[in-house]
Amino acid sequence: MQKKNFYIMTLILAAILILSVGASCSFCGKKLLLTDAASESSANGTNINSGQGDTATVPATENTLSEQEKLKAEEDKTKAAEEEKNNTGSESSNQETVDQSITETSALKDNRFVIMIETMQHKDQEYSYAKGNDPNFYEMNDYFLSLGIPQEQINIYYGQNQDGGTYDNFVKAINDVKKISNTNCSVLVALMSHGNEKAEFGADAMMEFADGMGNEHGGSYISYYDIGSLLDQIPCEKMAVTISSCAMEDSAVPVAQETAYPRAAIAPITFQEILNYILTDKSAVDRDSDGRYSLKDVLDFIKDPNATRNPARYTGVALVDPVDIASSFYLN
Repeated sequence: MQKKNFYIMTLILAAILILSVGASCSFCGKKLLLTDAASESSANGTNINSGQGDTATVPATENTLSEQEKLKAEEDKTKAAEEEKNNTGSESSNQETVDQSITETSALKDNRFVIMIETMQHKDQEYSYAKGNDPNFYEMNDYFLSLGIPQEQINIYYGQNQDGGTYDNFVKAINDVKKISNTNCSVLVALMSHGNEKAEFGADAMMEFADGMGNEHGGSYISYYDIGSLLDQIPCEKMAVTISSCAMEDSAVPVAQETAYPRAAIAPITFQEILNYILTDKSAVDRDSDGRYSLKDVLDFIKDPNATRNPARYTGVALVDPVDIASSFYLN
């Protein structure tokens, strides 16, 4: 009986032990499962306890990208502001340039310019109109001043010295005029020098400039095509060129044809002669009786054998006027 009871108690204790071990393993298993799940959730950046009403954890990488985007947006905004400022400054600068150009144009006291090159006479030589001769340097300068043309717009280089009719002074006169001239201006160019006619099968007609050392010979020889190209630099409404040189009428053609701005040329005749006629025979020179002396008036006058004192002198004079401005280019 005691053995039987002992056996029963042994079975009961064994059963209790087995059940205890099973419950403990079940708890450990659940605990292990929860621990693994928590580790996996942490690795995935989520809150395992999240549920309705809970806030999910935002990944750290998302916060970093947001800051970069903000910084880039600020940089783009700053760059755009700088570009707008630069563009505004450029437009302002361009407007200032335009305004300056308008100011310079409106500042002109007169829209007429004079360029004169004389290489055959000395500046101080007495070729006085008052003594029955053609006007000299001073009388011509005074004539233009009397018309209201400012001294700074009168460029007369007279004689053979450094302040005379040299090629460098011709270029200087062109540069001085083109700086302030515009397409509303008229320009009178008078060239009085030695030269040579166009060769039949050779060089073009050329003009000789003074050498700058007191000699009327020995200076640069320039073709009249090159002279025409230099004059093309001057913006103007119209230009008249009077030429007196041994090139004769050959000098007028290259100067007046295919020009950048309207231009007429008459040759060979000195401006001293023209001014002499204007001062002496005003009514005779004014062919259309309008009180003004146009380049066309001068041509008609010198070509009239009943008008001039020496009509044979002007037999070979030619006017080249491709755009018909001679009638509206006035010398007073």
